[in-house]
Amino acid sequence: MADSSLSRVLIAQMGLAKELLERLIMPLLLVVSTFVFGTAGFALIGNGKWTLFDCAYMTSITLTTVGYGEVLDQMGQDARTFAMVVMWVGMGVTLYAVSTITAFVVEQDLRRILKERRMERQIAALRGHIIVCGVGKTGYNVVTELYTTRHPCVLIDENKERLLRAQQSFKDLFFLCGDATEEEILKRAGIENADGIIAALNDDGHNLLITVQARYVNPNIKIVARCDQGNLADKFYRAGANYIVNPALIGGMRMASEMIRPNVVSFLDRMLRGHDKSVRVEEITISERSHWAGRSLSEIGFHKHTGLWVIALKRREDEEFTYNPAPGERLEAGTVIITIGNPAQISRVKQHCSPS
Repeated sequence: MADSSLSRVLIAQMGLAKELLERLIMPLLLVVSTFVFGTAGFALIGNGKWTLFDCAYMTSITLTTVGYGEVLDQMGQDARTFAMVVMWVGMGVTLYAVSTITAFVVEQDLRRILKERRMERQIAALRGHIIVCGVGKTGYNVVTELYTTRHPCVLIDENKERLLRAQQSFKDLFFLCGDATEEEILKRAGIENADGIIAALNDDGHNLLITVQARYVNPNIKIVARCDQGNLADKFYRAGANYIVNPALIGGMRMASEMIRPNVVSFLDRMLRGHDKSVRVEEITISERSHWAGRSLSEIGFHKHTGLWVIALKRREDEEFTYNPAPGERLEAGTVIITIGNPAQISRVKQHCSPS
């Protein structure tokens, strides 16, 4: 992925350099060439009577059409004829350069505005996407996993450089540059139609504010918030967060697990974030429209139809999971199935659990 991303960056830079050469550098070179031509011409005609600075000054007031008058003493017919040539040629070159540069700047702004408007229309059409607030170290890894598992998402960050880095790494990424704590930017990200929002900013106060805003705008949205200070956990839950993540706590647990149960950690890594994208641990919820609702695992022939085994079940009213469920376990509406499989197998399970 890194090589392809680098290639896209180099191609983009080459295209921009070529456009700059064609649209900006050439007109500027023409202006400079005309200036040098005028200065050298006056110097040759004067044959030493005028200094190089005086010749350059005469060329400048001629090209800019300021019209201070003749500053070179004893200008004859030849000098005045040359001055007229410089005037007409210089005026044309200068107007061409100014119009080209102005058109380039306006066109770049217009192109950027049109691109942003088109992206906002595409975001407005999204349904069931995930909003990621903050594309720093934590947020970037969040986006990597969402992109790998093909979950549509919209990124929000105030830092344009971080957004540009994410764009270069992930194709067709939706992004908005702005303050994620503002309700307006969340609405532009389609929070009313989003399934979830991840508050991954470095500031716990900002993440708490995002949680409050998100829960207010969309009462049904799932909220996962980063919380570095453990004593703020209750406040996040009261504000409406479904889950909070403490990176320091997770990191400490991971380090201890590497020491005492390395094979378990290795297995979970492969399932959750390994380079092999063909297998993932996944959760699927039984909807009320599913023909599996109210039937047992043996009745529906789960393994026969999907090729997968159910690792665990979690019913809507239960806090705990049922691990390695027996064939007689019934799947009620709202029950969450935990299983391991490749995208094709997971897709078949979703078709049975949530038929469109």
